[in-house]
Amino acid sequence: MTIIERVLLLQGVDLLSLVNSEQLSYIAMIGEEVTVEPGTVLFREGDPPTGLYVVISGAITVSRGKNVIQRIGLNGSLGVWGLFDDQPQIATATAEEPTRLFYVSRTGFYEVLSNHVDIVQSIFKQLVGRLRRLATLTEQ
Repeated sequence: MTIIERVLLLQGVDLLSLVNSEQLSYIAMIGEEVTVEPGTVLFREGDPPTGLYVVISGAITVSRGKNVIQRIGLNGSLGVWGLFDDQPQIATATAEEPTRLFYVSRTGFYEVLSNHVDIVQSIFKQLVGRLRRLATLTEQ
């Protein structure tokens, strides 16, 4: 994938939706494409968080115990909150079919943030917007 294709992919991640294209290019440059076979476990319930995954093709099943919580397909993301939270994974993510992913490690993500405070500001704006919407819903 080109950097432009990676940026377009990252624009679909809700948490990064207010980060502009130039800023996203810094994150796009540190990510890597990963191909996994069906049955490959990306992470298990209880594992420490490692980074963000965005599905380029294929599908990932997210389950807790024996219950399937969600199926994540094209352009879907997982591990977003693990970029910021040190708490263990709350579910297991398994490739349902041959799957291509774009992966951004926590370590790389923090290195980019440490050099680009404007990205941090955009992420905070998105988070505050979410909190405001939630607060509005609970007031009604």
